[in-house]
Amino acid sequence: MAPSTDWDEIKRLAADFQKAQLSSTAQRLSERNCIEIVSKLIELKLIDVIFTTDGKEYLTPQQLVREIKDELYVRGGRVNTVDLAKELNVDLNQINMNISEIIKGKEVQLVSGYLIAHYYLEKIAREINEKLQLQGQISVGDLTLQYDLPADLLQHGVLERYMGKIIRAKQDPSDPRIFYTEEYIMRTKAKIRGALMGLLKPTPVSLIISHCNIAERLFMYLFDQLNAPGVLTGRQSGAQYVPSCYTKSQNEWVINFYKQNNYLEYDALTRLGISDPKGYVKRVLANEDMNFLSSCVIGSQINQQLETALEECISSKSYLDVLSLLPSVLSDEDIDNLLEPLLKKNSRQTILFDKTVFSNNFIENLKQACMPITQKNAEAVVKSGKYQQFYLEKQLAKSDGQQMVQVDHKAERREERRKKASSGKGGGGTQGRETKTKAVKKHLRSKQVTHDSDTDDASSIAKKAPSNLEIICIEDVENCIKEQLENEGLDDLLTQISEYLQGHLNQTALTIAKELAEKLLQDANQNRKQTHSSAQDRINVLVNDIKLYEKGLKLFPSDQQPQFVKYLLKSFGGDILSEFCKYAANQCNLSVQVDILSVEQRNKIINDLSEEYKKPLKNLNSTISEQNMEQFYQAVDICLTECGMILKKVDKKKDKLLVQNHREKLIYELENCEEPALILHLVVLALFTILNQNMLHASGRQVPIIITFLKSQLKEEHFEQLQKYHELVTKYLTAQEDEKGAIEEKLKEDMSLMKNIVIEVKKY
Repeated sequence: MAPSTDWDEIKRLAADFQKAQLSSTAQRLSERNCIEIVSKLIELKLIDVIFTTDGKEYLTPQQLVREIKDELYVRGGRVNTVDLAKELNVDLNQINMNISEIIKGKEVQLVSGYLIAHYYLEKIAREINEKLQLQGQISVGDLTLQYDLPADLLQHGVLERYMGKIIRAKQDPSDPRIFYTEEYIMRTKAKIRGALMGLLKPTPVSLIISHCNIAERLFMYLFDQLNAPGVLTGRQSGAQYVPSCYTKSQNEWVINFYKQNNYLEYDALTRLGISDPKGYVKRVLANEDMNFLSSCVIGSQINQQLETALEECISSKSYLDVLSLLPSVLSDEDIDNLLEPLLKKNSRQTILFDKTVFSNNFIENLKQACMPITQKNAEAVVKSGKYQQFYLEKQLAKSDGQQMVQVDHKAERREERRKKASSGKGGGGTQGRETKTKAVKKHLRSKQVTHDSDTDDASSIAKKAPSNLEIICIEDVENCIKEQLENEGLDDLLTQISEYLQGHLNQTALTIAKELAEKLLQDANQNRKQTHSSAQDRINVLVNDIKLYEKGLKLFPSDQQPQFVKYLLKSFGGDILSEFCKYAANQCNLSVQVDILSVEQRNKIINDLSEEYKKPLKNLNSTISEQNMEQFYQAVDICLTECGMILKKVDKKKDKLLVQNHREKLIYELENCEEPALILHLVVLALFTILNQNMLHASGRQVPIIITFLKSQLKEEHFEQLQKYHELVTKYLTAQEDEKGAIEEKLKEDMSLMKNIVIEVKKY
């Protein structure tokens, strides 16, 4: 159907409808016709109507909005949407769809299914204000239950919105959901102030709150505004209120007690209600010099008294009862802590027994009183032979333990020497020597620290060893000092002092006994002039000299070295063998009349020695003529081991100093020498030492070799002068007696020239 036709039809229907309305009853439309007409108009979207729930009536949206507003007004500004739907006979969805038209403005709002008008909220605000004026305080929670409205709406939309306008109240700053009137705040302040003013001692805050019948939160809030005559110990549960009058009297008591006694006990402060005694004392007596101990705090005056008394004790050579100067409340730990720095400062002059400080002079006097009995007992124990038996058993037990370890280590050393011989390593004498030195040292250390496998045996031997010999007993000491201590009123310390003195006196008695025993043995041992230590030192010096000379001869070509080695072993090696022979002879009780042994004397001594020393010394004697430094060092090692000696570690700095001293010694001998041949010898050795920083031991036969070696190191003119002087010396030594005079004159003329060469070479 065309649009124009439709519109014409609509006009016709409208006219018919109007005619029907104006016509009489006889011409009225039936209900069905009306329904069809309205349905057609709705279908064509020409009208917008809303059906009632029974379908018998129609409403326009504008009419529905007007009826909702009317109903809201009739009900006092608050109506439930469900109740609206029932009352207006309209579907709930239609109500909800048209509510948006109502709540567009700020006068009506939808809250939890309720339409609430602004005048309803004003009404609630007036009711709340009336209730607040009666009660003095009100909470949002109570209002929520009363009005069945959300807490946020009541707080923000009513209380805060109308506060100062309709509602005359203040909001609690600590809890915004609580509101008070000004009159209530003033009454509560007065109530709290009255309660606090009446308190004279620390009182729990909970008790004050209960008495005043107010909330704890409100009490804490108002307390800060009261300027109360006191303080709170905290803001948590269990806090107390401490009145200023109590604090003042408390401080006065503490200060007065401290001034009178110069100490404060923590327990006493705790009984006064002070929870942190140390912090309290630091705060109240901030300007005092105090010492905080575990049970109390003491002032500097007590420390000064104690220090003065201790100085007087030392100067008077007496004793000091510490307890008489200190407060009785101090524990033993506090007394020890107090005395520790003072005794540490005077540790060499005092000693502490229990709580009494003795000067060393006082104890020494007691010790001297015991010396006669100590001397007497020491003489008796030596005379009876008990000390000698004790000493012998002690040495035997010690030697048994060492021997068990030594057996194993001898096998280890033999195995080590076999490995070295088969490995072919070593290269130079010096390198091999250093290796062996370490082996010997390791052996000697192992005498003291045994292997794990020998621990049980060593422990059993140690158990068999005799305990310390008691020459003077505690009873002897007590009998000597008992009367003196009783006169001083110190008899309660008799046992402690006796035990202390007994240990020292017994050591003194052992020393006296040892001296007496050694004096008895002195005659038997007077022929043993060479001690182990001195022999070891001399051998160390000789071996070190050989090593230094060996470094020098190694600078020469290998084909020239043997003759230097031969001379070195013949001289210094022979000296080392002589030292071993003299030491071994002393150990075997053989008499040696001379200090310097000849070859024949050495051989005779070696043959007369026990098998323990004979074999290693024979091996050493044979290496002297073999010109092999490595074999010589190994033989020296074996001899050192059998003699119980060690080779000390080489000090390179000391070696450097030895080379310098050797050089200066050569120069000094050269300056005082007037023999031409000896001058040439000394000049050559001095030049070698200066130019190569190494020592050299050589005979006169090696002088030409040394001169040739020095050619590349000397200036040409110096070398020519040296060579010329050498030729003159050689000529002088081979010339006839009648020819020597002229040559000797020439040599004397050139002596100063030779000495100057050394000086000039030393400069450059």
